[in-house]
Amino acid sequence: MNGCMIAHASREEQDAAREEWFATRDERIQQREEKERKKKEQEKFHREWWGLPPPPGEVHEGKEKEEK
Repeated sequence: MNGCMIAHASREEQDAAREEWFATRDERIQQREEKERKKKEQEKFHREWWGLPPPPGEVHEGKEKEEK
């Protein structure tokens, strides 16, 4: 909670804010995961478009198939 809320809000308002925060927690987690997924897709597209090598530690599907 921020200082303004602590200094000026009543106990009921603080409790309501906590309830809202915990109620929307799963939604924020899903939004964060979706944002991360989109970021990875964009990075992959960017690398494919410009012909850049994969980031260190990432296994390419083609290399993985060749090794098997």
